[in-house]
Amino acid sequence: MFNQNDINILIQNIPNGRQNAITARVIAQRLGYPVGGNQVKIRKLIDFAMDNSNVILSSSGRVPKGYWFSIDRQETIEYIASLRNRASEITDRADNLRAGWNNVNPNNRI
Repeated sequence: MFNQNDINILIQNIPNGRQNAITARVIAQRLGYPVGGNQVKIRKLIDFAMDNSNVILSSSGRVPKGYWFSIDRQETIEYIASLRNRASEITDRADNLRAGWNNVNPNNRI
C-alpha cells in the first residue's frame, strides 16, 4: 500500500520536537490525503513509517496535539513505557470482559 517514497514525503511534513506537534488532519491536508473522519489513510501511513524505524510520537491529550519526531531520549523512553502500560490495561480489560461473559453465560463460553 505504501512505500519508501511515501515515507520520505511524510517525514518532510512532521516536525521535530513535542512543542511543534502537528495533527493528522493537517498532515493529510498537506499531502493531499482525505481529511474527513479520523484521517484513516494518513494514520496508516504514519504507522507504516513508524514500523520502518521512524521515531514518530503522538499525543491526543496534551496541547499541542498531534505527531512529531522525538529528538529526546527520555521522552521516547517515557512514551514507550506509556504504550506498554496502555497495552497491558487493554489486555486486562479484554480478559475481564471474557471472564464476565463466561460467568453470566456458562453454557455459551467464549
